[in-house]
Amino acid sequence: MGAISNHEALVYGFRLGGPADNWVGLSGELVRYGDAGSSWPMPRVSWSTEAMREEDHSDHSAAAAEERLAEAGLGALRLQTYFIGWDDEGHILAAVVHEPAGGPTTLDPAAMIAASKHDASLTRALSVLGLRTRTTAPEWIMASYCA
Repeated sequence: MGAISNHEALVYGFRLGGPADNWVGLSGELVRYGDAGSSWPMPRVSWSTEAMREEDHSDHSAAAAEERLAEAGLGALRLQTYFIGWDDEGHILAAVVHEPAGGPTTLDPAAMIAASKHDASLTRALSVLGLRTRTTAPEWIMASYCA
């Protein structure tokens, strides 16, 4: 079994958030799901799955969203999971994930400009997913995650 290590990346897309930060990037309605011991907020979406309603785990919502995106021809986009806090995760609707090969996490101006070619597909993806974000345009986000 491989080691799990912490990674940092610059991610181009929309920050959605997650249950731990009350989906900070979204402006739409949330609904609370729960089990016998706890409850958690989730976006009110038509594509929610039984797994999303029964267990507070980010993989369930990411998998359901990515399946819906693939059905709409947007399979190149993904929900990048990132750390919100010590033990909590959130999502970024991502078109570009730039992880440095070594050294500081930086982008050259050409790469930053090239990312804007994904703006239309990211905006369409929000519509397909039935999500409204607090920001009106995709942005570069520094994200930490485990791999």
